[in-house]
Amino acid sequence: MKKAKSAANLNKPVDALSLPELKCLATESQIAMPHIHPLKGYLKKTTACVAVALLSACSLAKYQPLQTLSRIEPDKGYRLLNARQQQAQQKNDDTFVVLMFSGGGTRAAALGYGVLEQLADQKIWVGGREKRLIENIDLVYGISGGSILAIYFSLYGADTVPSFERRFLKQNFQRQLTKQVFSSAYLPRLSSPEFGRGDLLQEEFENTIFGKLTFGDLAERRRGPFAVISATDMSLGNRVDFTQEYFDTMCLNLSKLKLARAVAASSAVPLIFSPITLNNHGGNCGYTLPAQVQEALDEDVNELQNQTRQEFARNIKEYENSQYRPYIHLLDGGLTDNLGLRNLLDTTEFYPSNMLYQQFKEGRMTKIVVINVNAQNKPITEIDKSAAIPGFSDVLNAIINVPIDQHSQESLRRFRTFADRWNENPRTNREGVPISMYFVSLNLRDLPESSLRREVLNIPTSFYLPSSQINELKQAASVLLGRSNEYQRLLRDLSVRPEANPVSAQTVISQHETEAAASDVAAP
Repeated sequence: MKKAKSAANLNKPVDALSLPELKCLATESQIAMPHIHPLKGYLKKTTACVAVALLSACSLAKYQPLQTLSRIEPDKGYRLLNARQQQAQQKNDDTFVVLMFSGGGTRAAALGYGVLEQLADQKIWVGGREKRLIENIDLVYGISGGSILAIYFSLYGADTVPSFERRFLKQNFQRQLTKQVFSSAYLPRLSSPEFGRGDLLQEEFENTIFGKLTFGDLAERRRGPFAVISATDMSLGNRVDFTQEYFDTMCLNLSKLKLARAVAASSAVPLIFSPITLNNHGGNCGYTLPAQVQEALDEDVNELQNQTRQEFARNIKEYENSQYRPYIHLLDGGLTDNLGLRNLLDTTEFYPSNMLYQQFKEGRMTKIVVINVNAQNKPITEIDKSAAIPGFSDVLNAIINVPIDQHSQESLRRFRTFADRWNENPRTNREGVPISMYFVSLNLRDLPESSLRREVLNIPTSFYLPSSQINELKQAASVLLGRSNEYQRLLRDLSVRPEANPVSAQTVISQHETEAAASDVAAP
């Protein structure tokens, strides 16, 4: 059974394989290689050359440490707090909009891009003038596949539509990556213990979309919202945000880190890609805990909120002993927070002075908008129709996806409760005006029963999708926004109508079913 499945994988085109199938293929190929016996004479002649090449590769494929800090400079670096303060001074309207892109490979990037297309077409009235909603996004979170779009959107703002589709979605990123995995140039570097498939993923992100840009470049050049992307500390199981506030704990200068490396860390699916390494210099730059976290260490441990902060403080302090932990290794951000919602909820624990609410209270803010884009799929499985033991690919999918899916549902429930309680007892700004919260939750699983829903829920997690599936995900984004009561409430409160002559969700679904039927008829 397993040999038959392997043969089937070998007969598939590379770009049609899912990430777990690629892992299987790579593993099987490496196992099979010793059975291919080249001519002994040729082997003898080339052994010395290969040995020299491997030694050379090991010396070249060494980890390059990130620049360390000798002291904390709160006014410098890629900091969320500073960016928010700057926005508060420059922005002349009463809305704060947060957009979140979940994990899910290119499926997540395509669904998120479809949402951006809709926001680009949607006119709103804020600050005394008409704007496009895409131009009014203040903060974007991205996890795993969603981190690719989040960083790109932060760099290029509204110009993300249509350039991201051309530069990433329409490119066969997975084919290029796989070619590198099996290339003769890659194999010698693989012999180095400090170079892995995660580093190769970084290189492909550099070649395809981000170049050599760093977080310092992003801080200076960004034309879109401030972006926060996350990875997971492999040893501690903590979420690590790529902001200077987090990197202060490790006494590292985030401004020198390449964007491609951060995105590769956020996208490093376990077993498919190797972890991304960072050096740790914690304990050597005078870092101190945020005020309310430090206070919790001295207060009554029986208070539940203080217990939470104490747990948070203990996790942060783990980075102070850099002699014991001179390096940390990062995996896919979806392992700790696949939606970005926990990240937003934890903001008030990590950032000083209850940052978000304090700035809302002192400003003109009357609306907080959180748009969460969840590309979680639900593929049809055949394993429960047979007594046969599920294979490696099925087990790997379960190991990775089951806890992520459960954490995602818990985060959704938690944030819905948070939004409801906020609106039941809203905070007020400095003028005493209540601050309303809008939680627009866009989930593929919430699509109405239709062929479109069946199609998109079976799209796998990979780094390549055919144009037809990208178009289906963009259609799904249109349907989800059209069916969202919370989104329609937001548009009403912004004193605008939804897009002129909008295409209804039912119309989009009907068009998809008509096209699918025509395709079935035309198929040989």
